[in-house]
Amino acid sequence: MPVAWKAWAFFKRDLLTDLSYKFSFALQVIDILAGIGAYYFLARVLGKAAFRGYDPFPFILVGVAVNGYMSTCLACFAQAIRGNQPLGTLKMVLVTPTSPVAFILYSSLYPFVRAAVDAVLYLLAGTMFGLSLGRVNFPAMLLIFLLSAVAFSSIGILSATFTLVFKRGDPIVWFFGSLSWLLGGVFYPVEVLPRFLQHASQFLPITHALVGMRAALLGGVSIAQILPQIGMLALFGVVGLPVSLLGFYWGVRQARTRGTLSHF
Repeated sequence: MPVAWKAWAFFKRDLLTDLSYKFSFALQVIDILAGIGAYYFLARVLGKAAFRGYDPFPFILVGVAVNGYMSTCLACFAQAIRGNQPLGTLKMVLVTPTSPVAFILYSSLYPFVRAAVDAVLYLLAGTMFGLSLGRVNFPAMLLIFLLSAVAFSSIGILSATFTLVFKRGDPIVWFFGSLSWLLGGVFYPVEVLPRFLQHASQFLPITHALVGMRAALLGGVSIAQILPQIGMLALFGVVGLPVSLLGFYWGVRQARTRGTLSHF
């Protein structure tokens, strides 16, 4: 079966599953609007000077949108393992010509698209509260999105490996998710942190994703002006993705050896 057909089969399966819960879509829209309203009124009591020259509301909104798709990239791979392992689907798929890496990547397609749509919904809904998108540099924004998704995914695949081998108690998503909220600059610039934490924040991909995404979305900067962020995100991806995929191969071998591919 061609790769495109396999990818579509996984995507269609997850899409149909999601569409079967129509009420959840309505709740998600309500949740997004309520959250944006809260951020808007919070931003009204904050000063502009502390937000790198950006207005507080756009600064926070972009932070929340990027954190949203980061959270999906961190969690979707492990969720694919948890969802398919107890039913025996994972074991059945892995005895076909579909490789473990192909399985984990195909399983992430729909969550990625859904996360991108959610991020766009955040920004579009933000325009109802005065967010201006007139200066967006789309090529720069898309490049930052793709590179950051790869960087976040490398961590997410490590989380899936932990889930596959140890079943429960995955600390990876919790660790990186918590540090990203605290140090990555989601709600405030990293410059307000103590200096040693500012240095620590540079080891988190979300820090560079947020700087680049805010510059592209709100500042309209060119790709050349955010090369430092592009370079750091590319480094995270080039180093992290092969390591995480090799780790996942090892995890599958461990599960096969123990006979636990269908146990959770």
